[in-house]
Parts: sequence; structure tokens; C-alpha cells
Amino acid sequence: MKRTIKIVCGFVISAYALLCASVYFFPQWYFYHPYDFPGNAETAKAGGLLVQEVVYHDYGAENNGKVKGWLYLNKNEDNNHKIILFLHGNAYNVEHYYHKTVPLAAAGYSVFIPEYRGFGGQGHEISQKYLEEDALNAVKYLNIIGFANKDIVIYGMSLGTYTALYAATENQKDGAFDALILEVPFTSLLNTAEYHVTFFGIKTVPLDLLVTDTYDNTALIGRINTRILVMTTEDDELIPPEQAKTLYRLAPKPKTLKVYHGASHDTLFVLKNYQDILEWLQKL
Repeated sequence: MKRTIKIVCGFVISAYALLCASVYFFPQWYFYHPYDFPGNAETAKAGGLLVQEVVYHDYGAENNGKVKGWLYLNKNEDNNHKIILFLHGNAYNVEHYYHKTVPLAAAGYSVFIPEYRGFGGQGHEISQKYLEEDALNAVKYLNIIGFANKDIVIYGMSLGTYTALYAATENQKDGAFDALILEVPFTSLLNTAEYHVTFFGIKTVPLDLLVTDTYDNTALIGRINTRILVMTTEDDELIPPEQAKTLYRLAPKPKTLKVYHGASHDTLFVLKNYQDILEWLQKL
């Protein structure tokens, strides 16, 4: 019996150590779920967003070094030549998210949805550093093609709320952005991950020692110098809605909080949150 107990204990300890090591060395297994194939722009066109695929960043020879995205330009220049920069979450590719921008384009806004390195068949390691760089280069690209910061609405969803905040804080020295929208945001990746491994108040995995890419939104939110819209749902199964409310409390004014009921983490669109976005954007 004692031998059996020792074997079982040894197996459990080894499995736990392997789990911890894999979280530290291979975070992409746990925190990112990208499609390894590109989005089909024809799908977006059929869905009402007449995008063109563009290269917005060239970082070198690796995998041709070209980072692509989807661009829709409103040639009528309604809404004072404004563009929505949509930064997506930790999974899929741009095709999975484009529908969220269709009503915004229909209202007269241009739209840019950059793909991240490591997503949509753009083979590359995924990390906080590279996502930050891609977000910065997305803004730089829009500046190059004629959009000043004051013309840009930065809209981030889920993990994209971090890249949105990072892009806004790092680029606002060149002028304030028109607006910042944070849909289902989190305080930090570490806090969210710990929420999912905490039972009866006990953290079962020492993630504070293992997670190196923390995506800390609380460290950025207080630095924003533009109006902020925070959107969350009480029924979010991935990110506790209290995290969005915490970010809202930390955000400087002017700010607005929209809390929905009856939607999951990915389905605020079903409740037509874009209508609230459009109404909010039209306010001075």
C-alpha cells in the first residue's frame, strides 16, 4: 500500500511540475488559440465589408516579414473622415471578427482590422512584445495613409483591449485619439488566469511565478487622455465582469460604462452593442 501511495504521489507531483513548466515555457498552449490559416476577404465582402488586404508592417526576412490586415476606406468620407481601428482577441483570425465592424462601416466609418503575427497563417511566435509592436505599427500605418490620431477610434475586444490601451498610451504624444472602446476587458491576463485556477480561495497553480506576459491593463488605463467606453456583460464566462468595472473606476474622465445582460463573452454583437457604440461616438 505504501509503495502504491508513493507511486501515485510521485506521478501527481511529476504531472504538476510538468504542467507548471509547460505554462512557463509554452504559454501559447494556454493563452492563445489562433487559426493557422488566413481570413478570406471574400467572406467579408459578401458580409457587407468591402475590404482590401494590405501589408501594414514589414519586420524583416522571417516568414517574408509581412504583417497583413483588412482595410475598408469609406470613400464618401462621412463622419468627418474617421476610421475604426479594431484590435481582436486571443483566438481565430480577422475573419472571425469582421462582422463587428460592418454596422460601423455602414454608418460611414472607415475600418482597419490588423492581423497579429502568429494569427491567420502569419507564422510567428506570439507574445506580448510582438502584439504590442503590431498594435503600434497599425496606428503608424493609419498615420501614413492619412489618418491623424484625432481621426482614429481604437476599438479593442478581450485581449485586444490591452493592445488598444497600449497603442493609445504609446501614441498619444502625437495627439489624442478620437475615442477608445474596450469590449469585455480584463484587469490583467494574470488576474484572469488566476481566477480560473482558484478554488475555495486557493490558487492551485503559482501563475504569478509562471506567467511572464501579464497584459496589465490596470497599469495603462490611468494614462489615457481621450474619452473611453467600457462594455461588459454580467454573463461573461471567461472574464469576471468585475474586472471591467474595476478598469472603469480607474479610467480618467470622460468615460462611459455599458453593462449588458444575456450575452456571453463573445456575443455582445447579438445584443446590438454596435448601436450603443454609434450613439456614444456621436456625442461630443
